[in-house]
Amino acid sequence: MAWGKGKKDEKGAVEKNKATVQDAPTGAAGNASVPKDSAKAAREGAAQAASKAAGAASAAAGAAAGAARGAGKGIAAGFTALRDVRDASRQYSSAKSQMESTEKALAAQRSALEHRESIEGGYDDIMTAQSAALADAQKRAADAVQYTARLTHELQDLEARLTKMRADDEQALRPYKQLAESSKGRADDATRTVAEAKRAVRTAEGQVKDATDRREQAIASANRALDNSKARQRKVQGELDKLLADPSAKRDAIAQVRQELAAEAAHVSAAEAAVTRSTADAQSSVDNAQTHLWTQKQSLETAQRESDAMQAEAKERRGEYDHLRAEAEARQKKLSDNIDRHKAEIERSNRLRDNARTDASKANDLLSEAKSIHDTPQATEQLRRSIAEREQTLEAQRAKVEELGRAEKELRRRTRTTRIAVLVILVVLVAVVVVLVGSMLLGQGGNAAGTAASTSVTTTGTVSAGA
Repeated sequence: MAWGKGKKDEKGAVEKNKATVQDAPTGAAGNASVPKDSAKAAREGAAQAASKAAGAASAAAGAAAGAARGAGKGIAAGFTALRDVRDASRQYSSAKSQMESTEKALAAQRSALEHRESIEGGYDDIMTAQSAALADAQKRAADAVQYTARLTHELQDLEARLTKMRADDEQALRPYKQLAESSKGRADDATRTVAEAKRAVRTAEGQVKDATDRREQAIASANRALDNSKARQRKVQGELDKLLADPSAKRDAIAQVRQELAAEAAHVSAAEAAVTRSTADAQSSVDNAQTHLWTQKQSLETAQRESDAMQAEAKERRGEYDHLRAEAEARQKKLSDNIDRHKAEIERSNRLRDNARTDASKANDLLSEAKSIHDTPQATEQLRRSIAEREQTLEAQRAKVEELGRAEKELRRRTRTTRIAVLVILVVLVAVVVVLVGSMLLGQGGNAAGTAASTSVTTTGTVSAGA
């Protein structure tokens, strides 16, 4: 209520300050002769407003302090309740954890006791069975070691035989390999010879064609010359016949034509001889070219036969070498496969040995454990007593856990209202602080407004006086 009253006083002071500020310009305008009195009145009004605002803020702070003192006891009680609940929960959790640890330890002891009792109850059977198992495992391990040693010796012998076999086969196959390679070389040479002979035949065929073409050209040229000579002879003969038929022809003209006819006859005879000679010469060239072609073909046939023979021999030698090499590789593979089987059998025997040794170790451990349990009955009895003591401890811990659980629930039930109240009080206090801060900010705003109004009035009065 005090805070509300202060708020109202502060509001009235602010309104009064506003009214004073609003009236100040009017007074200054109406009475310009007294500006100093108006400014003084404005400053006094602003000071009164600020004093009232400060009083209101002080009253609000006092009210808040009273409320805080009133809530202090409730807050203290609430915090005490929260601490008590937290401590009770912590005690319950710790006791429950100890109980669970005891349960685990007890379960382990019970399992150990059950195991010792089982061993003790079947001690004779265990000793008999595990002794037999130990002896059997030791025998299997020894047999595997002996078997592995024999296989290893055989493996070494087989590997030595394989090394020697490879060396012997390589030495035995070397002549056949060399013979096959030399036969292959001769066959390759013969193939190259055939290729060269084929090129020579193609060259000779070209020469025959060229000689034939030249023969045809020479004969055709000689025949054309003969035909031309005969044509001139017929022409001269025609002229002579005309002269002889003309009674008025002169003897000198006839004699001259007869001489020309004789000359043409000589030319015809020469041309016929040239035809015969050209034909003979050209045919001789053709015959020579054909003879050379026949010779080259014979050489090609001979080279082809030799090449075929060389190829057949090389194929035969290669086949012989491949056959012998395949036989050698088959022998080596058979021995190599035997070596691989020995290696695999050695690995299997080693696994059997390791398994037997593992079985022997397990049987020996069981025998040692059974003998140790049988020879220490006091340890079994001590374990029984320890289990009984731990069971009593567990019962006490369970009772304590149940008691602490009930106490925690009861404490939570009793302090529920107090704990909720302290939370509510804290929320209210936060709200009060927020309101106080807002009030202080509003008071500072009013004070600033009053100061501004006073400054305005003073300025106005000064201006009016100057006017």
